Amino acid sequence: MPVATNTLRPASHRAAFTLLELILVLSLLAMMAAIAAPRLNALYERQRLSGAAASLKLRWEEARLEALRSGQAQVFECVLEDRRFRIQPLVRASDATEAGVGAEMITAAGTVVETQPAGFLAPGDDLNGQWEELDDGLTFLSCQVLNDMRAYLAAQEAQSTGTGDVSTQTVANQVIFYPDGSTSTAEVQIRNQRGDVWGVRIRGLTGHTEVVRFQSVSEEDSG
Repeated sequence: MPVATNTLRPASHRAAFTLLELILVLSLLAMMAAIAAPRLNALYERQRLSGAAASLKLRWEEARLEALRSGQAQVFECVLEDRRFRIQPLVRASDATEAGVGAEMITAAGTVVETQPAGFLAPGDDLNGQWEELDDGLTFLSCQVLNDMRAYLAAQEAQSTGTGDVSTQTVANQVIFYPDGSTSTAEVQIRNQRGDVWGVRIRGLTGHTEVVRFQSVSEEDSG
């Protein structure tokens, strides 16, 4: 009569083989993580950059709406190779007759006031708007504005009031949002530390804004 024999491997051999498998799997996972980490970091940085461009687009749209609401032009300016930007009213002598409720004006005595309903005036805020900042690691690369006579004349009138930071010398790098809904034709580019570049464009006639992705420095180098 045949005798049954135990064909199973010794438990110690099986345990050793399983441990070897585990080491191999962990090694593969470590290699995959090392390969994926830079890509994930690049994706995260690009998401931050595109988000900053989208936020700037929103701020421009808000400035345009404020110009429409108040009847007073608004001005965007940024500091190149820096994170700072701001939006402030463009104060002109004609605002006294043309601007609506909520506009900032300068009285004959040089006082800043804000127009109120029924022709009343209230103390206004500092005309030099508060600086805002992009996220850490992001900076303004360029601010290109198409020069036109309307912007020059608006800056000239604003310069005559002696207030604010808008003049015929600075208007070439400032985006103006007019009370009729039109704007400067402009493009602002934002860069991250990797060299990726995104930006915002605005069309002067319609005030339409769009977020634009530019080819990054890192992609050019790899190509």
